[in-house]
Amino acid sequence: MRHNHVRRILVAVLILIAATAFAQSPEDEEIFVPTYSLGDQTLSINLGLFVPLFITGGPDGITGPNLTVGGVGSIAWGSHITNEFKVGVEVGGSFSFTPNRRALFLVPITAESSYVFQAYPFEFPVTLGLGMSFARLEEDLKLDPFIRPGGGAYWNYSSQWAFGANVRYWIIPQIYSERSVAGPSESRIGNFLEISLSALYRF
Repeated sequence: MRHNHVRRILVAVLILIAATAFAQSPEDEEIFVPTYSLGDQTLSINLGLFVPLFITGGPDGITGPNLTVGGVGSIAWGSHITNEFKVGVEVGGSFSFTPNRRALFLVPITAESSYVFQAYPFEFPVTLGLGMSFARLEEDLKLDPFIRPGGGAYWNYSSQWAFGANVRYWIIPQIYSERSVAGPSESRIGNFLEISLSALYRF
């Protein structure tokens, strides 16, 4: 008889627990609050190293860049469409030197889109920038297409400030037409690497 009484109590407790679980309303569940909402904006400053990798195209295939490691800097504005997705623009520049100390300046202007993976207090944006780049070597000035995929890692210091680093791959096709002085045989694709530190401000 005692065992039956204990069994009835256990069954009653299990039924009560199950009924409580099924009776919970959506309001009782934890509410997820996004970090960003539509219209939230960011402004970032990036400074770091510009690393020439190699040149492709032409009869020689893949060749060295004949450029020194240089510097890179940029300022970027972005606006969130969703919590994860952001679009914006970036203006920057880089410098490096040829073996005879001629300075090469590259000034890209890009439209950028980013998908931000979040693991608070960290964020990991994956970006793609498309635009144009001004290339200047002494008196020569040229405008070329510009492609820049990349990624970064940021630590959220506060609700307004985040600090991190970026690794981005620059692809600059320098195309010459039949009408140009150089001719199409001189067309090349430059491949470069940006390694930069970043300070990001939200507003």
